Amino acid sequence: MVLIDKVDLIHKFVQTYNAAQDSIEENRVEEAKQRYRDLMDVYHQITTSDIEPVHKELAYDQVMKVFQGVKGLKVRSRINAKSVALATVIIIISIVIFIKPEIVGLIPFEFDQPPMWGAADNRFVVSGVPKKGAMFPGKHARTIDLDDFFVDPNKDTLTYLATSAPGLQIEVRGSLLTFNPEKGVIGPKAITVVASDGKHITRKEIQVDVV
Repeated sequence: MVLIDKVDLIHKFVQTYNAAQDSIEENRVEEAKQRYRDLMDVYHQITTSDIEPVHKELAYDQVMKVFQGVKGLKVRSRINAKSVALATVIIIISIVIFIKPEIVGLIPFEFDQPPMWGAADNRFVVSGVPKKGAMFPGKHARTIDLDDFFVDPNKDTLTYLATSAPGLQIEVRGSLLTFNPEKGVIGPKAITVVASDGKHITRKEIQVDVV
């Protein structure tokens, strides 16, 4: 039964990946973005499953291909003289707002920006003894909420992924990341956390000391 679940999951990933590529090739921007989000959901299921690591690596490569494809899409539109004139006016007003916003009584527009690591430090200490939990001020057990550490300037909802390290398994469920050191493992480890707002991807290396 487990084997069937694995096959179904891989099949679902392939179908979602192909659908995303079709949307990208046909320049259906909004549809491609949604397909990318769907692919991220399936990829998250793969990373938290016991599927062989080689399949997880291949899935990651495919997710990055779709991300780059979506990022390169441009909205196609018909341009006429009135549109050009209107665009020129908007550009002029935008320049005035950015340089001297007080002239028109407005504040500058906010560009869409990628997620950012907002914490002062990226080092965590985790106890290798289960009953001691993790050494996080204000945290419980070995779980942290990544929403407390990543900030999206545009208030977009973030999706998270993370790598594991030898002797340190990582589990991500929603915004919650759990450190699971293997028995007898101690010492420094490094993992990478990926945050995506559906348009941008931000990677942050985290140092983990297992004591």
